[in-house]
Amino acid sequence: MNNRPPLTEDSGSPGWQNWFNQVFACLNGWRSSFRTSVIYAFGAIPAQSQASTTVAVNKARPGDSVLVTPAADTPGISYSGVVTANDTVTLYAKNFTAGAITPASTTFRIIVLQ
Repeated sequence: MNNRPPLTEDSGSPGWQNWFNQVFACLNGWRSSFRTSVIYAFGAIPAQSQASTTVAVNKARPGDSVLVTPAADTPGISYSGVVTANDTVTLYAKNFTAGAITPASTTFRIIVLQ
């Protein structure tokens, strides 16, 4: 999630559900958080598809919430993260446009909330 609501998606979409879950969880407080940053270039992402990479985040566990903030915005690309295994976050770049996009290399700040 890039901390912005997914305005171009249907209100019942997984993007909105994820955004509201993170907002409500933040309002209720967290036990702990873990942070890291990584510089990554995804390469060309075809239209209507996604690319991913894994990032090590010590103490992250499946089911934890993940916030992803890129240092630079990429029009047409939505970034999100999911804890896919112990100590591993999968970072996704999703292209919702009708054409391929090659995002520039950028720094991603990743925060895992428990």
